[in-house]
Amino acid sequence: MKNTIFNAVLIDSVFLFNLFLINKPLNKSDFLFFAQKVIDDKVIKAKEYMNSIELSIQGESKSTAGDKHDTTRELMQQERNKAAQNLSNQILAQKTLIQLLNTSANEGIGFGSLVETDKGWVFIGLALGKVLFRDVDVICISPLSPLAKAFEKQAKNGDCVSFNNIDYKIEKVL
Repeated sequence: MKNTIFNAVLIDSVFLFNLFLINKPLNKSDFLFFAQKVIDDKVIKAKEYMNSIELSIQGESKSTAGDKHDTTRELMQQERNKAAQNLSNQILAQKTLIQLLNTSANEGIGFGSLVETDKGWVFIGLALGKVLFRDVDVICISPLSPLAKAFEKQAKNGDCVSFNNIDYKIEKVL
């Protein structure tokens, strides 16, 4: 129950952030601040999950079940390894975001670009998937993704990018 309340507070903080800025035009610095909150929330959740797994592993006492006990511990250890990898990925995302915050505006489209297209907004820098920022869906992709590479070839407003038989018209680059 305690974790549920804590998670609700985290969700509400992102919601309130969005609500506060909803009438302002989209800009990159506000989006990066929002992305930082999203990543920080994910790190907190990943740490909580790791802690709960650790407690479960510690609470697992040696039983007379033998193989069943060993299988349970092995499954819990595998889950712990997955959770550790997730936490590591989230911490790496935090470091990437710090790079983005320290990156000056670049010519054209590249690492750290927030791009408005006729199909919606795309952020090149963090692979967060689709996030809702000020009632606008923003697709956050890695700069190594094929779509990001396709956008990098086009440098200015009005250019078109074709990817997977879909044409994207670049309307604005922030």
